[in-house]
Amino acid sequence: MKLRKKKILYGKQQSTVKKGEAYMRKAKKCILAICVAVLLVGAGVGVLIYQQVQGSESLWGTFTKEHKELVQKYPDWFDKNGEFYFKISEKKKTGEWDKMSWDEQTGKETQIPEELIKAMTTEQLLDACARHPLAIAFYNQFEKPYQTWEDGKFKAFNGMEALIHRKDVWNVCYQDYINSEMPQNKNEKEEKVEYCLYRQCLDADMLLSPKSYDHFTKKQRQMIIKKTSENANIVDNSELLMGKASCFVSLLCTLDTADDTETPWVKAKERYDTAND
Repeated sequence: MKLRKKKILYGKQQSTVKKGEAYMRKAKKCILAICVAVLLVGAGVGVLIYQQVQGSESLWGTFTKEHKELVQKYPDWFDKNGEFYFKISEKKKTGEWDKMSWDEQTGKETQIPEELIKAMTTEQLLDACARHPLAIAFYNQFEKPYQTWEDGKFKAFNGMEALIHRKDVWNVCYQDYINSEMPQNKNEKEEKVEYCLYRQCLDADMLLSPKSYDHFTKKQRQMIIKKTSENANIVDNSELLMGKASCFVSLLCTLDTADDTETPWVKAKERYDTAND
């Protein structure tokens, strides 16, 4: 009888051990699943945070919170939503802009207060420059707007002058460019479409300038050219964007017709073309 009880007890213990082992296996699987989920969520949050940082609302929402005194001091440089803007751009809606002289269009009202420039991160300054009311002229009328800035024709715009001298400008432009998408929504307001488009034009022009070349790896250079080629194709095949910006095509054509003594990007473009023929 005692032996039987021992066997029963032993059997129960074995059963308990097996159940315990099964439980542990399930627990390990659950823990693994949770870890994977956390990593995925973390990655998702990281992407979300990055996207938010790239978005103008987050950029200027952050600026407004961190520099309340400056926003109060310069209320004309922020719209009702707290985003940076050039108040003079409102004259485009009334037709006054077209009647203004070149000196008026590039005058004091398009000069960002120096206090604001110093307080802006490079991401914010890039965004501000893309909102310049003459952006459409820069990227529709000139093949090399960045070089045009450097040559001095638009050097009067202190925002761009400050941007091109920021130490992290190349990395900021690269991240913004590679992670941005071309506007495709036909129902989007025209001014927002143009802003998104010209911001990418500004990125591309900065990135494909001779001065930027040594700041990137071989892989990054190929990514920049690939992105520019893709953008050029999108503009050419989009009713929404066609005719709004020739900067992408112009930049690529410049590389096709230049030689490597003018810009080191020529060879990078040749390598890209060879790899994608």
